[in-house]
Amino acid sequence: MTAGIATYRGLKLDPFQQEAIAWIQQNQSVLVSAPTGTGKTLVADYLIEHMARLGRQVVYTAPIKALSNQKFKEFKRLLGEDAVGIVTGDVVINPAAPVLIMTTEIFRNLLHLHPARLDDVAYCVFDEIHYIDDPARGSVWEESLIFMPPHMRFLGLSATIPNVDELADWVSQVHGHPVRVVRHTRRAVPLTHYLFEATEGITTMRRLVARYRRYAERLKVKGNGRLRLDFPRASHVDLVREIHREYLPCLFFTFSRRRCELGAAELGEQFDFLRRQEKARVQTIIDRHVERYGQGTIPRLKPLARLLARGIGYHHAGLMPVVKDIVEDLFEQRLIRVLYCTETFAVGLNFPCRSVCFDSVTKWDGETFRPLTNREYFQMAGRAGRRGIDDRGYVFTLVDFNRFVPEEYPSMREEDVEPLRSRFTLSYNTVLNLIRSRSEQEIADILRKNFAAYQGERERARLAAHLEAARRRLKELEAQGAGKARRKALRRVQELERELDEPSPAERHAREFEAKRQLLAELEFVRGDTLTARGEFAARVNIQELLVTELYFDGWFHRLDPDQINALAVSVDYEPRKAEGRYPHNAFDVKAVENVVERIAALERRFLGTVTVRFHDHVAALAYRWSRGETFSGLLKGAYQDEGDIVYALRRGIDLLRQVRFAAAEDPVVRTKLEECMERMDRDEVAVLL
Repeated sequence: MTAGIATYRGLKLDPFQQEAIAWIQQNQSVLVSAPTGTGKTLVADYLIEHMARLGRQVVYTAPIKALSNQKFKEFKRLLGEDAVGIVTGDVVINPAAPVLIMTTEIFRNLLHLHPARLDDVAYCVFDEIHYIDDPARGSVWEESLIFMPPHMRFLGLSATIPNVDELADWVSQVHGHPVRVVRHTRRAVPLTHYLFEATEGITTMRRLVARYRRYAERLKVKGNGRLRLDFPRASHVDLVREIHREYLPCLFFTFSRRRCELGAAELGEQFDFLRRQEKARVQTIIDRHVERYGQGTIPRLKPLARLLARGIGYHHAGLMPVVKDIVEDLFEQRLIRVLYCTETFAVGLNFPCRSVCFDSVTKWDGETFRPLTNREYFQMAGRAGRRGIDDRGYVFTLVDFNRFVPEEYPSMREEDVEPLRSRFTLSYNTVLNLIRSRSEQEIADILRKNFAAYQGERERARLAAHLEAARRRLKELEAQGAGKARRKALRRVQELERELDEPSPAERHAREFEAKRQLLAELEFVRGDTLTARGEFAARVNIQELLVTELYFDGWFHRLDPDQINALAVSVDYEPRKAEGRYPHNAFDVKAVENVVERIAALERRFLGTVTVRFHDHVAALAYRWSRGETFSGLLKGAYQDEGDIVYALRRGIDLLRQVRFAAAEDPVVRTKLEECMERMDRDEVAVLL
């Protein structure tokens, strides 16, 4: 492939960046797979500027709103305010702009409901396309790729994935045109991986395992078979003390918000990393953000500011947006030497550092504690090493010998990153939109087009080849009269036959589609191959579409006042955190709504064997009070939730109300009322500043 350009924005491009840009210049779809921190986003930046110069439209999709917001601000600076827009559900600015930033969910919705709005879009950028493997949201990426119009090309940016060719082959089949793979495996700054244990200090996994086994043999207690260990425990402060002279700045990943805050506070008692001039710069940056934000309540800023003045900070989803902005700005300005953060800090946001530390290799995934996957580990570890500054990046993992299970640790080899697997599932919204706009044959074809079906067919072909070989082997052994070997070969044949008898992913999706169609018919969303008024409404809603539609047609949005509607909206699909308290309220009749929820749940159990409807009114009282004009500081008194979670819940409520307003296009009374609802919610500390 002939390289297109050698430099961009004054930077000398790596060969992989040159190759990707050359394909873009030829109007090709491109999939770039490269380690974190190697400059993949520079390719997307070039594409967007290139398209803007040509007067062609481009869409940039991202997996999280924080990344969408960051890209909006960045491209607005580069291209000017008129050239860039953003649509993220709860925020809509300049939606007709030639460069449109959006979440992947919004792009997928446009493909279903307003494909004509994308007629002039030349390219779609899928940032973090490896999110196709995300259990909760990966299906959105697949649908977006499946339903993209033939004229549109795409640029996919992914962290290192071993089966990038498989993904590209699938997209090529779906789109009917080639997808060029640009693979780059070498890090711009190589990583060195260490463990840190109290008695051993900084060490390697091999040494640690050998030493642990020697100790374990010595300390094993006979009788109950259990190991009684009482090793000294190293703390995060011990690790920072060990590395602070050579390896800062450092991102210290911990999988608990409270441990983030506690860790920063404990480190602040013993360390001050900043000189007087740097402290003054910290205060100037804080003041600038506070002035921009206004006079609202900023919880936690005062104690955090004391830590920031010492070069120590923390960052997690429970913080107010302005606090996260301050922390991110300071880290970017190299005024934070140690930042305790949760996993979300590693998604998309580009904040490299000299080293990365982990306080654990297990995380709570919403259901259970489990070890980190290699991909998760490298998503975070890959932040270590600043291009043009560091020769190497360093990764340190804290080890407690008393709970040491070597098998739980990532391999620390990037070539062991797990391949992408399809997470395709059919939402009710997808089923409704397929019935609404596609023939039975087209639906059948689409259900065979997803990545799961593609991977399933490849797997079945592999199993069939193994079965054929196993049968030949069995036949040979039967001719030889080999008893034990023949029985083993027979078991292998039977095992492969059972696996091949299992329904393929395409068959499972066809069954899922039919089951959901029957459920929708039972609810009178569908009549034959036609959507009813209920179905047309639900086809425009993407948050708990069954529940929202039933509530709308039962008159809830008509008879409740705006404050009550806001309380109801934040309760739909709300998922309380573990042991989260609930506020009692009289904003609406909770029992009556729960009856609707249970009716839907009963139908889901009957037709699908699982329940997806979700409704929890834990923050309904807060939304009601906020809607009625209470101050944010008033909401926080005795609050069970972190302030960032409250803001997120209120903004998610705005997103839902926007969808209902769109679905209720022919109901001017409800539309007017919902506009008032959103105005009451979208104010002061909850408003988004971009």
